[in-house]
Amino acid sequence: MKLSKRIEAVRQRFLDKETDAVLVNSPHNKFYLGGLFSSSGYLLITKANQYMLVDGRYYEEVQQNNKLFQVELLGGPNTLAERLNSVVAAEGLKQIGFEGRELSYDAYRSLQERIRCRFYSLDLAKIRSIKETAEIETIQTACTMADAAFRHILGYIEAGMSEKTVENELVRFLKEQGGQKDAFDSIVASGVRGALPHGKATDKIIQKGELVTLDFGVIYQHYCSDITRTLAVGRCPEELVRVYAAVKAAGEAAMERAKPGLTLGELDSFARNLIRENGYGDYFGHNLGHGLGIQVHEYPAVAPGNAQRLEEGMVITIEPGIYLPQVGGVRIEEDVLITRGGCRPLTRSSRDLIVI
Repeated sequence: MKLSKRIEAVRQRFLDKETDAVLVNSPHNKFYLGGLFSSSGYLLITKANQYMLVDGRYYEEVQQNNKLFQVELLGGPNTLAERLNSVVAAEGLKQIGFEGRELSYDAYRSLQERIRCRFYSLDLAKIRSIKETAEIETIQTACTMADAAFRHILGYIEAGMSEKTVENELVRFLKEQGGQKDAFDSIVASGVRGALPHGKATDKIIQKGELVTLDFGVIYQHYCSDITRTLAVGRCPEELVRVYAAVKAAGEAAMERAKPGLTLGELDSFARNLIRENGYGDYFGHNLGHGLGIQVHEYPAVAPGNAQRLEEGMVITIEPGIYLPQVGGVRIEEDVLITRGGCRPLTRSSRDLIVI
């Protein structure tokens, strides 16, 4: 979809008799709507026009590469308040919606005090939930890189190595494949630390007989992948083998069930009930998954009670996990595309328990 169609989608969804404009400040939505990925600057979309307000660092670049926006230079006397008030007066704006989850309280107060217009909070998260063909292809490339990194690390990791050493090798390899950077701080959790769902890599030494959970991803052309696999370094305790089987079965059953029309809460409950039936219901404490795209965690949440329905073109994660305190844990995470009749995995690494 062209940027112009995305802009029109914002107009159709958010602009009405009461709302005259939308102010966009999050880097992710500025990129999605205007092709600008930056923590500074704003987009202003009104019923008749669209403006990009940036300082001198981005002005020439935007002028050359984006003809859809009227570009306003910020700096010196051309403050954000001055430029916004100019548009407010010229177009008769009465009320502007802004990204309440993305703008700080102090920044909001400053806008409300200086701009001659009312402001109210809105949520633009849903505008990115259905992925276009080009977005899916880019996410698929990021997932392919993650799969390649997992294959690589299988031949690298060994007992006696620290978790941080493994993390550093993952990041190095992902960048070598053409990734911009890791999508988030990689999780490398071995042994009893596997019971920590967000166990960041430490100096702990990986021992024989331990499970190791690897949760990592890469950003490619501003889109993310996010994969988790748990492997065994030597033979691990039989209880953890049973845990692994329960997690694998829940994830694969959820993928078979995922399809348009099913609510996200129903999908979460289906996998959660399977884990409960295996006796581990008290040890699965997070959502089944989340949306994936420009952000590694974005709309929608695959969470208990979520009545939002899956739609064709959504990309989500399915990541059941079981975490036994002082024993260890298992998580297996797949990135999937919701298709017309079901879902298609974008990450394709083996889900079998691999022993190295």
